[in-house]
Amino acid sequence: CYTLLMERTSPHDPLSSKSNKAIAFLASLSDAKVRRKEKAFIVEGVKMVEEALRDRLGVKEVIAAPSLTQHHGKGVIKLAEKHGVPILWVSERLMDQVAESKTPQPVMAVVEMREPSEEDLLNDSAGLIVLCHHLQDPGNLGTIIRTAEAVGASGVAITPHTVDPWNARAVRGSMGSILRVPVVKVQSEHQFLRLCKERGYQTAALVLNGRETVFEMDLTAPTVVMLGQESSGLLAEELVDIDHRIRIPMADTIDSLNVATSAAIVLYEALRQRMRR
Repeated sequence: CYTLLMERTSPHDPLSSKSNKAIAFLASLSDAKVRRKEKAFIVEGVKMVEEALRDRLGVKEVIAAPSLTQHHGKGVIKLAEKHGVPILWVSERLMDQVAESKTPQPVMAVVEMREPSEEDLLNDSAGLIVLCHHLQDPGNLGTIIRTAEAVGASGVAITPHTVDPWNARAVRGSMGSILRVPVVKVQSEHQFLRLCKERGYQTAALVLNGRETVFEMDLTAPTVVMLGQESSGLLAEELVDIDHRIRIPMADTIDSLNVATSAAIVLYEALRQRMRR
């Protein structure tokens, strides 16, 4: 698939036609089914592309507009040349059309998807896994992935019908963490939770009427933290494999917190407890 992007271009002679095969391929990566088939996704912006190139995180192609040569994006060009990553130059107008962000920077990249397994999560020494169940907002998922990296968690597991983590908004929300944090799609929350328990993990779910608060639970042991859908949370039948139903204490005037905010509270409480061991 990547041969479609191998065009002879330069900053002085960029592609300008939206009907070009390379551009059509880039546009197709906005579809989750195509991303899964091609095992590739798009990252946008100087910082994220530079991080991916510097850490050799599977960048297959850099797509750049000529204005990249005129400011701090020169570092991206040098890194791509250093690591032998081809650059496809496109016109500024075409970059605006292909990019998914509203105010795109003059660079993006095609990145190969990592394919970590459930075993990779379970065998990680951090012993802290986030299980996202039916989350629908890509920004929330991206933020949770970012927070998971910040606290040193093993990674993130997602159940079927959760938003695609390689969605453009999720990738932006992760601010590059999606390039480093293992994200594993599991077949069933019940199957995954039972496997975790067999491997010595305790399971906890954030719910509004939890029996104990996140500050009362011992989070120093290997733990899976389950988060539910933004609007409906977790249903009773989805909690049958949960050891601890925990809540975040809140003022009476507050009904609930955003799921990404809730995840940050419990993950940082786990980090706080572990730092005090």
